[in-house]
Amino acid sequence: MGTDISGFVECRARHLHEEGQGPVWRAAVDLFLLNTTRNYDAFGCLFGVRNYANFRPLAADRGLPADASETVRAELGRLAEWPDQAYGTTWITWAELKEVDWGEPAEKADSRLHQYRRTPDGLRLTGKSAWSPRLAEAVGLPAPVPGEAREWPEGSE
Repeated sequence: MGTDISGFVECRARHLHEEGQGPVWRAAVDLFLLNTTRNYDAFGCLFGVRNYANFRPLAADRGLPADASETVRAELGRLAEWPDQAYGTTWITWAELKEVDWGEPAEKADSRLHQYRRTPDGLRLTGKSAWSPRLAEAVGLPAPVPGEAREWPEGSE
């Protein structure tokens, strides 16, 4: 089963006030519109979810901001019907994203299998996954035990 990210880009307009309060957050863009693929490297780097590449997550498990928009609160309430599937509630600010060193190395090497195709220009990455039935068959490895993590030493071929 795959993992998706649900949420919103929110903004706080200074001219929009709730009665008796200062500016409030409003949902501006549903992440569904931006998240066209399951990019587990991005999920891991940003939020520590499916972090197979072993990045230091920028904003893991911060919970719901106290001043989240009503749209976000309603969506989280809707997702609460599936507590085993809706997890990792968190947030990050634009200021934090602007300060990120996107060239920072991961805490340790990506332990997934990386598959390459030889091309006239050299090797080209064609995919990566935690397990490959084709590899197991080719090298005589037994099938993995469900939930078992495999570590592949960096540089293994």
